[in-house]
Amino acid sequence: MKVKNRLSLQFTFMFAILLLVVLTGIYLFVEHNRLKSFLNKLDERAVIVAQFYLAEDNLSKDIFKQVAKKFPQSLTHESIRIYDDHFNSKFTRDDSVGWKHDFLAQIVKKKSIHARQGETQITGIYYPDNSGNFIVVVSAIDERGLHDMEQLRLIMSMFFISSLFITFFIGRIFASISIQPIVSITGNLKRIRASSLHHRLPVNTVKTDETDKLSSTINQLLEHLEQSFESQKSFVANASHELRTPITSILGEAEITLMKDRSPEEYKHALEEIVGSVERLNYIINSLMELMQTNLDNKDFQSIRIDELIWEIADELAFKTNTDNIKISYDLPADLSKSTLQGNRQLLFIAISNILKNAIKFSEGQEVLCKVSYHNRHMVITIRDRGIGIDENDLKKIFQPFYRSANALNFSGYGIGLSLTNNIIRQHNGTIEVKSVLGQGTVFSLSFPLG
Repeated sequence: MKVKNRLSLQFTFMFAILLLVVLTGIYLFVEHNRLKSFLNKLDERAVIVAQFYLAEDNLSKDIFKQVAKKFPQSLTHESIRIYDDHFNSKFTRDDSVGWKHDFLAQIVKKKSIHARQGETQITGIYYPDNSGNFIVVVSAIDERGLHDMEQLRLIMSMFFISSLFITFFIGRIFASISIQPIVSITGNLKRIRASSLHHRLPVNTVKTDETDKLSSTINQLLEHLEQSFESQKSFVANASHELRTPITSILGEAEITLMKDRSPEEYKHALEEIVGSVERLNYIINSLMELMQTNLDNKDFQSIRIDELIWEIADELAFKTNTDNIKISYDLPADLSKSTLQGNRQLLFIAISNILKNAIKFSEGQEVLCKVSYHNRHMVITIRDRGIGIDENDLKKIFQPFYRSANALNFSGYGIGLSLTNNIIRQHNGTIEVKSVLGQGTVFSLSFPLG
């Protein structure tokens, strides 16, 4: 079922319930007033009957004439009976109904009573008189009132059904107007393909509503998709190039060596070149495998003392580089929970180590500052170097696989480390910020939420 029809039916259903409640309330109110009015009329009739038949001697001639004028105005299917204290009938109209002693006893007890038999309404009163006490019972059918109520039911039913049809068609019109922005968004999305991910949905910047928020969210998704496609293209191109280079070197070295007989020293030199190219190829493949693993949902987390982890990284780098250029400082509270991070120890080791290795490499022997602090329920690791810096145009691209800044091409590396680091930090719900001034140094700030 289309959304337009579903919305119309839902709107019609809600309106039907509301209208049914209102019409039912009106009908019950009118019926209550009709019944109350007719019972009052029966009460008045009972008193007139008593006055006419039992109180003629107590009334003046003028009053008795007025009572006599009212009495002949009988009701539909009217029945009148008058009994004495001993339930003996004193007056009975033709075709009147007889009443049981139990019913008459209730009238004596309650002085006035109302009852109902089918459509017949009954009024009984206890009437004390100077000639004795009497029971007057009057019953009749409100034929006119019942006919009016039947007409009212018919009018309400027709009004209810016609209102539902009108409401459904009006609901379709309003539903069409309401979902028009969604239809427009759908139409715009149909024109966007993999080759046109740069297109965006129009968003009203003056007065935004839910559809504008939806369009903004879709635009953000398209932005991420476009970046992912571009990163994928860049990754494939760069990975192909980086893998092709050592393979070409291996093949070339082997082919040249096999062209003629060589001395043992030449064979040894050729094998050393091949081994170097294979090691380079192995490093690239291992880095790609690590990069792929960080894109998976790896949740092998444990409690990690961040100060201990930083010391381990610094010791390993000092051993590998034969330098001790990293200066570490801590600004952590005494509470151990505020210096403990939930994460994958091996991955965090790789991520932080990559940044520190780059800081050492691009600083060319200058001191690297690493500060670990606690701020606003976050563990913050700040790594500052005084190296070559990063151009402002390259800052947004340094996390792409195999991307290298122009001023970094003279240094060894393959452009995989920062991409790997970025994936690991995102996997730990962390953020990474980079500030750099070309020729003056770079600051990396890693922030991890705690708890």
